[in-house]
Formats: sequence, C-alpha cells, structure tokens
Amino acid sequence: MLKKKMIAVVAASAAFMLSASGCATGAGAEGAQDGEKKLSFQLTEPTSLVPHEDPGSQVAMASCANLMEVNVESQELEPLAAKSVTSDDATTWKIALQDGWTFQDGAPVTSDSFAKAWAKTATGSNAWQGNGNFASFAGYKELNPTDGSKPTTDELSGVKVIDENNFEVTLTAPNADFPKLLSTSSLCPLPEQAFSDPDAYEKNPVSNGPYQFVSWDHNQEVVLEKWDGFKGDDGFSGGADKLVGQIYTAVDAAYTDMTAQNLDMIRNVPATMVSKAKGQLGEESLYEVKTGSKQYTLQIPEYVKGLEDPDLRRAISMSIDRESIAASLLQGYATGSDSLVPPSLDSYKEGSCESCTFDASGAKDMLKKAGGFDGTLVIEHNSASDQQLVQAISKQIQDNLGIKVALKPMLGTELESRRNNQKLEGAVFGLWGWSYKSSDQYLSQYETGGDGNATTGYSNKDVDKLLKSARGEQDEATAAQQYAQAETLIMKDMPSIPLFIPTDFGLQSKCAVMNDAQGDLQFYRAGYGC
Repeated sequence: MLKKKMIAVVAASAAFMLSASGCATGAGAEGAQDGEKKLSFQLTEPTSLVPHEDPGSQVAMASCANLMEVNVESQELEPLAAKSVTSDDATTWKIALQDGWTFQDGAPVTSDSFAKAWAKTATGSNAWQGNGNFASFAGYKELNPTDGSKPTTDELSGVKVIDENNFEVTLTAPNADFPKLLSTSSLCPLPEQAFSDPDAYEKNPVSNGPYQFVSWDHNQEVVLEKWDGFKGDDGFSGGADKLVGQIYTAVDAAYTDMTAQNLDMIRNVPATMVSKAKGQLGEESLYEVKTGSKQYTLQIPEYVKGLEDPDLRRAISMSIDRESIAASLLQGYATGSDSLVPPSLDSYKEGSCESCTFDASGAKDMLKKAGGFDGTLVIEHNSASDQQLVQAISKQIQDNLGIKVALKPMLGTELESRRNNQKLEGAVFGLWGWSYKSSDQYLSQYETGGDGNATTGYSNKDVDKLLKSARGEQDEATAAQQYAQAETLIMKDMPSIPLFIPTDFGLQSKCAVMNDAQGDLQFYRAGYGC
C-alpha cells in the first residue's frame, strides 16, 4: 500500500534567489528602463493584507513564508520556515524552525510568533477568515464557545512552546494532511507588533516572506518589493524586484489593460476570454495550469426556506445542460462536473452525481416529485467574474424547469460576508479551489463546523464520521475510499450542485513567466522573462 509521506519531513538547505536580466516590454517596461524588474498583476480590493484575515489573498501569499510550502521546481511539499515537521501518530506533531530566520523588520521568527498568531486567528470573536483551519487543534472549542460567551483563555491549549525554535501541536484527532495545512497562509507567523499595535500593523504589515509590503492605495493598487532577507530557495519565490497589484472590479477591465501593455498577469481567466486572448495577445500569452484544482458549483444553504428538498435540488441540477455550455459558451475550455471533487483527486468517482446529467423531461418530473416550486430561485454571485456563465446557467434552469430565477450580483467582499454570516437568500454560484491537494479541501465544506461549512450549513453525522476517519488515515488508498463514501452520502442530500471543471488559464505578458504549484497559480512565483 502507498503510504503518505507525513511522518517526517526535513528541510533542504536554502539556495540563491531567482534572477533574470534583459530588456522589457509591456507593464514591466517602465521599471526595467532603470534596471528594476517590475511585474504587475490583477487584484481585487483586499479585505486585509494580513494573511490570517484574508488567507486567499495573493498579497498575503507573497509576503508570508509558511512552515511548509510546495516548491514550484520539484512540485513537492517541502519545509520552508520549518526545519522539520514530525509525528509518530499524526495527532501530536513536533515542529522545529529554521535557524536565524527573521521578519522583514529584523525581529526573530520564533515559536511564539506562530503560537500567538494561531491563537488569535483561532479565537472566534476576532472573526478572522483563517479561523476554520484551526478546528482540528486541541483547545479550539475553548476559543469558540457555542453559547455566545467570551473565551476564558487567549491561548490554544494544543500548541505548546518548548523553546524559541521548537514547539508542539496536538490535534483532537489524527490528521495525515497536517503538513499540508502548514502550507496555508492562515498559519503564517506574526511579529510582536501585530499584537502590541494591531491597528498600525494592519496599515503596514510585516512578515517573513519573499516580498514585503510598500503601499496600499485603496481601490487602485498594492505595491510589494523583493525582500533581500528571505532565506527560502529558488522554488519559493519569483524573479521580480517589484510587484504591483492593480485593483479591478471586473476581469474585462484587467484584460483591456493587458492588451494596452499596462498589466503583466491575470489568473482565473474566463473561458470566454481565452480565444480572444489567443488572437489579440498570441498563444504565448496563455499559461495553462497543469493540475485541475478548481470547480464551479451552485451551493444551496440549508437555512434558505423553499430550497430544502433534495429532489428540488436534483431537478435544478438535471435542468442544466453542462456539455452544451462547456462546448459553446466556455468554448471547450471546461468539462461538465459529475462529482463534488475534481478528477485530479484520488477519491474521484466518475458519475457520483447521477443528477448531473442533463435531462429536461426528467428534471420536470423530479420537480413534480418535490411538490413543485412557486417562489423565485435567487442565485447570488460575484459581479467581478463569470457573468455570462451564471446568466447561461440561470436561463437554462428557468427555461427547462419553468420556474423564476433572479440573479443577485455583488462584490466579492460582500458575497464572502454573506456566506460566512449565513445571510444568503438563495443559492450561491462560485468557483472553489483547494489550499492544498486533498479531498478534504472539498468535502470538509459539508462537515459540521468544517472549513467553508458556513455557506450551506449542511450537517450529517455519518458524513462527519467518515471524513474524520479519512483525514486520519495514513494509507492513501483507504483514505480515498472513505472520502468517496462520504461524498456518496452528501450527494443524497445535494447541498451543492457540481457544475464545471474549468481548464485553468492565466495570462502573462512577455516579461512574466508564470509558475504554478499543484494547481495553484501564484503571481509572486512568476519569473522575470525580459
């Protein structure tokens, strides 16, 4: 049997940073004329620049060095800020830090830098987005009282500091994916000033990663510069001296700037834009991510009245002609999804979603079985992307089921808040991707209290039991079987309708050389190619 490489991971020695030279065109040209290698990238207005508050932020990823990280050269998960991460039982983990690492202001990175950052993130009353990543830590419940009372402690009991460079983490149950979890931004360290003067720190954050914060002109741009003190090797950073995140509310505006040579990089490029980019920017402008890690879904909150019946959800799913939309609107750069996980994961079982096959007549029969639907199906979505796609889906539901559908577009920050605070009024359309490669990253959304579970609020004790068992299983084949069994149970209730697996493209200028790490395209990893 294949075993997970999770018992002991030890760091390789640090090497030199990426470098490049030459002339420049496009968005990097102005900086390159005076010797500066500058790359610009598409960005939405951040909710915060602190990784724990906005873990998915490209700015946060660039400024933080995790304990573990995927090396883009080896495509393997390796220690970064950690020297080693070891465990005998996948429940208690010993972490040793690299010697001599500092924050960008020169303060040392110590065990306390992690322990205090994790405790603050895990405290529910702080309402930081990274909170859910600590649900498996011993002491998490004490920091997140369910009765609305204030925590009686400000520490995670499962995190024990031994000395400046060594600490120990105890989980509530075995988790063979724990080293992967350590590669996420919400588990970054924080310097002392983040606790002594948090308001000032929010405006001028300091971390330990390859790029350091320079400025944030709200709704305009965020500027980062290469930090010479970063000790990670080539596979953990990029080749630009300066990164400029140019803020857009829609991808179309970003694309216009790229055609005018005023932008270097765009990620999550809509399929509708790919053919246009080929003609206007050339084939070399497209970067195809090697591992499919993303999925479009229509998630249905359990708390929205009128949408509770699984047969109604199946009817909605059956009314959508995925293959037609994939071939026409998405121009072949997507496939219809038939599972809650993408095919790149070991637990994927073809056809696990039986009602994901288009059947207009069967959809109407299923709607009758559900007792019909007299209201209006509201679909909430991010106004900054995929407008045509969500419109096509809603039209098919409306035409093939004969029910009313109303779209509710909004900014991503508002949608995120509505999801996390269970304020949704209908189904929510969105694109989901993993923070690290694991079926748990998708299915934990449907675990009681799991990461992302706030969107649907779905709960099933049998599902919880299977996910807990799979998470702690060290044999990969057995874990995949258990994740598949959990998905089968989830699909009976259908809290989420799988839609599409997109071919994931980025757009790059002549000066940007994009890289991806196991399905995740990160701007700060780009090489400088001019």
